[in-house]
Amino acid sequence: MNWRSGLGIVVIGAAVVGVTQTSSADLIITGVVDGPLTGGTPKAIELYVTADVADLSIYGIGSANNGGGSDGEEFTLSGSASAGDFIYIASEATGFNTFFGFDPTFTSSAASINGDDAIELFMNGGVIDVFGDIDMDGTGTPWEYLDGWAYRSDGTGPDGSTWTIDNWFFSGINALDGETSNGTAATPFPIGTYSPLPGPGALALLGIAGIGCRRRRRA
Repeated sequence: MNWRSGLGIVVIGAAVVGVTQTSSADLIITGVVDGPLTGGTPKAIELYVTADVADLSIYGIGSANNGGGSDGEEFTLSGSASAGDFIYIASEATGFNTFFGFDPTFTSSAASINGDDAIELFMNGGVIDVFGDIDMDGTGTPWEYLDGWAYRSDGTGPDGSTWTIDNWFFSGINALDGETSNGTAATPFPIGTYSPLPGPGALALLGIAGIGCRRRRRA
């Protein structure tokens, strides 16, 4: 089956008996990174594809810089994608390839983000997911990712137009300072590791016993 984002778990007693699908959006924001290389690269946004998308042009992104509110859709995607794909939108390709070892899917100035900027994901012109508070400069906030990264927790999202900080975890600022590649970084960006299945932390919060769901993490 195709997992959709925005999963809701139906619990009876201590058993998971079903999974409800609460959103038809087929893309979600899963990560943002503000890198340590020259010019602060790589600056990039990671999206996850929850179901096959024949026409990506119905989706776009925009960055809300320095707490200035939404700038609307600044970059429109193109092509198609399959369920389980990750899409990377970077400010440029050279620094991204140097740090991660492969080229981004797209390049756009919309990804020229600093560690205090929010991101919006659009579908047919409407906001379907957001990272950060678009009306707040992230400097000094718990979600600041200067010279670091933020990543979505497994089994969460999309969050519509409302920022849900509890659905994310963070490297802390300056975590990537002095690093030359993600593969050798002390606190690497967990690139391409999001899973639409809830991780063990989500299950524990629901008080479910005897059910394991391994959370994938790789550098």
